[in-house]
Amino acid sequence: MQITLANPATAGNLPGTPLQQSDTYAAVMRSFGCETAVMDVTEDGAQIARARSYARRVGPLRIAWLPRGPVWATGASTDQKNRALAGLSRAAPWRALWAIGADAGQPRKGLPVAKGVQMAELNLTGSEAARRSAQHGKWRNRLGRAENLDLAVTIRPLDLARDGPLLAQEAAQRAQRRYATLPHKFIAKWTQIAPDGTLILIAEEQGTPVAFMLMLLHAPTATYHIGWTGPHGRSLNAHTLLMWRASCHLAQAGYKRLDLGRTDTARIPGITRFKTGTGAVLRDLGATTLCL
Repeated sequence: MQITLANPATAGNLPGTPLQQSDTYAAVMRSFGCETAVMDVTEDGAQIARARSYARRVGPLRIAWLPRGPVWATGASTDQKNRALAGLSRAAPWRALWAIGADAGQPRKGLPVAKGVQMAELNLTGSEAARRSAQHGKWRNRLGRAENLDLAVTIRPLDLARDGPLLAQEAAQRAQRRYATLPHKFIAKWTQIAPDGTLILIAEEQGTPVAFMLMLLHAPTATYHIGWTGPHGRSLNAHTLLMWRASCHLAQAGYKRLDLGRTDTARIPGITRFKTGTGAVLRDLGATTLCL
């Protein structure tokens, strides 16, 4: 098995690449002063995986981070995965204390520092009829009601100046509900690096916005980033309509998967029901461990 450093400028995204392993995410991290490396894993001439890692100094220590990676090629065996994970830290261009957050089934010996989570992933490869039939019945019924309303939906790349008021409403909602997400300065950098790498969907009733959703694009995968709505938008099932329109738009553009983020039936039952209602499947991610 060979592990070699790849050129970050030319190493694209493999099928199934999650946000944190994407080329745009890595470029944003570099813009904030983070060291990055792309490592390709091959065996007998065939690519097994691609891994993007990040490193920063914390006092005298250099901490390296491997989030949601590596991205495995189809058919990679458990043995290949274990050997690749064991060799990545040795192949990196730095010596560091590693924080490795691998998907379930990819064990890595070390000190657990964060529990595993569950992610919702929506497959976009089927026909529109098949994707609609995969929705839960109540979710599909809410979609039908929203489609019968006089809601105008705008779909376009994010415009930071134009969409500032919507982002401010989401920030206020986030502060009130006390949940965290990537800061808006991350999105500002993302739009600078990839001007067409976002998708905002806005639902309006008689010219007044009642809901929006923002997706980050890292083909062939997209990631739901943030959204906002109020009591009136919820009564109109506006987010249900926007999620469906987003999935259709992305599928037509050739995207294969829409990542909807974490689920937790105990802490966020309503959001979890909404995400699973789309027809998304759940993926278990393993714990993050510290190791040398």
